Amino acid sequence: MWGAVTFAALLASYSAFRPVRDALILDGHPDDIPWVFVGTFVAVSVASPIWSALLARHPRRTFVPWAFHAFAACAVGFFFLVASRVAPVGVGRAFYIWSAVFNLFVVSVFWSLLADLLGPGTARKLYGPIAAGGTIGTVVGPLLTRLLVGTIGVAGIVLLSAVLLELAVIGVHRVRRAAERLPDEDAPDGSEARQPDADRPAGGGAFTGIVQVAKTPYLAAIVGYVLCTAFAATFLYLQQAHIVSGALLDRAARTEYFASIDLWMSGLAFVLQTVIARPAIGRFGPGIVLAILPLVQLAGISVISAAPSLAALAVVQIVGRAATHGLTRPARELLFTVVSRDDKYRAKHAIDTIGYRLGDVSSGWLYSALEALGAGSGALVVAAMPLVAIWLGFAAILGVGFRRRITKEPS
Repeated sequence: MWGAVTFAALLASYSAFRPVRDALILDGHPDDIPWVFVGTFVAVSVASPIWSALLARHPRRTFVPWAFHAFAACAVGFFFLVASRVAPVGVGRAFYIWSAVFNLFVVSVFWSLLADLLGPGTARKLYGPIAAGGTIGTVVGPLLTRLLVGTIGVAGIVLLSAVLLELAVIGVHRVRRAAERLPDEDAPDGSEARQPDADRPAGGGAFTGIVQVAKTPYLAAIVGYVLCTAFAATFLYLQQAHIVSGALLDRAARTEYFASIDLWMSGLAFVLQTVIARPAIGRFGPGIVLAILPLVQLAGISVISAAPSLAALAVVQIVGRAATHGLTRPARELLFTVVSRDDKYRAKHAIDTIGYRLGDVSSGWLYSALEALGAGSGALVVAAMPLVAIWLGFAAILGVGFRRRITKEPS
């Protein structure tokens, strides 16, 4: 329950300002978006080593709430900047980059904590319901935005996000307290979670997580899967930018359109998380569940390429993002329950931030190159086919790797 409530507060905090963020970025030309992706990649490339260095000197579990406090403080800073209307274009771009880092960072850190506190057996039972709590947050966030933006304005929505993030800090403390009551055999690495020094500083350096990813095949396969996920999502996002900017010129109309997509996506994702995710992961394992998203995204890219309309875009985004949050997220997070405690925080964070944003940057410029060469919509489908084949290969590798690692877990 506390895991679901905490994740709901986190995603409500983010999704409250997401429709505004996506609308603001279209004030410029869609062709400029790849440059924003570059800025985001630079930001996470700086933040990830700093996070790793902090974990080397501070207890991992107890440092998570302080990370949330830091992002809440940044949100308060943006509240004053937006309210004072200082350099609106520059602040808008900076806000987009910060919000992208926010989304990846706080979500990654939260799942790192869960992977640390829960063993694979408990995780398979609870990750679906906890993810469903997050989906409720993605419904609450846009609803609060639609209800309150006329009263408190865009700046007020940003401040509201800071308040929701502080509520998540309370939830983190309750999650840790509840996890202490789990039986010893449910803890990762045997009874390590019950040892007094289990939360000691990790040691190492700023780039320890990146190095660990590079030398561990299992973690490298997760990076491959994440890169493929980012490639497909960015292709669809850039197609979305061109379709929406051409059809909806009014900022308010764009915001309402994106908020509607978010609400429908959240409803479908909630059904997947509460009805499908747990039995599917329990029966088939994460590998099979991870193979669903590549097929869904290939179908989505094909539909958008054949019929680039607002209606088709809405359906594709709702189904694709619901599959991502409803099925792929619980399955992918389960992969980290069978790695070392340090990898759950540092290697996982490097994968979720640098790895994902590297995929954004690469696919963004590939998309621009295809456009510059005059490639039609069919070229995107052709380019997506080998991507999906590789993507499915990584899903298979991870499914096998997870089964091998879980058999080595102490009973």
